[in-house]
Amino acid sequence: MRPLLCGLILLHFLSITGYAENPWILKKNDEEIKVYYQDREDGYRAFRGLTLIRSSLNGLVALFRDLNAMPEWVDRTVSAERLEKVSDTEFYIYIVNQMPWPFKNRDVVIHSRLEQDPENLTVTIRGADDKNHPSPKGDYVRMRKVESYWSFKPLEDGHVEVTFQGYGDAGGSMSSDVMRWFIDRALWESPFNTLKGLRAVIHQDKYEHQTFAFIQEGASFP
Repeated sequence: MRPLLCGLILLHFLSITGYAENPWILKKNDEEIKVYYQDREDGYRAFRGLTLIRSSLNGLVALFRDLNAMPEWVDRTVSAERLEKVSDTEFYIYIVNQMPWPFKNRDVVIHSRLEQDPENLTVTIRGADDKNHPSPKGDYVRMRKVESYWSFKPLEDGHVEVTFQGYGDAGGSMSSDVMRWFIDRALWESPFNTLKGLRAVIHQDKYEHQTFAFIQEGASFP
């Protein structure tokens, strides 16, 4: 299996709808969060985290646009900053992720795109590592591959089904037993901690009271 880093990037965001059809295996079910993993045909191992929350779609989008706050809830995120704004729904974002000592922290530039389905109103935030942007910072190891996907599906009872899914390659050497242990643990721990963090911060006033012209709320949201 190729080296991978499944949970460090959150933030954010990438299209993984092309996953192979191997089964998803439940790894953790606790605190209203479920985390699964899947062995892909291309050698990567993917993760999927699921939870239900009460929130507006606008509030969730506001949370994801608050890059300064990302280290507060996205697991092992040291910093996140916007490099380029293409539109209100498309950005290039630079992210630094924390690694355990003695390994260097990782960085990556993510191309992030937001869409909303006009029929069921599900919001998706997709992204992919962008190799055309050089690292704007210093002594980090560039992640070779990052793909992730967030979806916010409004339900009739007023809840939103939140899905966080992805896979990646942390770059650098994976020969260390400590590194392999960390990667295996991050497969389920990082998405779990990230969804737990999201649940903890989403109801702050600065998110709940924001609205965006490009987001339509479901009929069940007051």
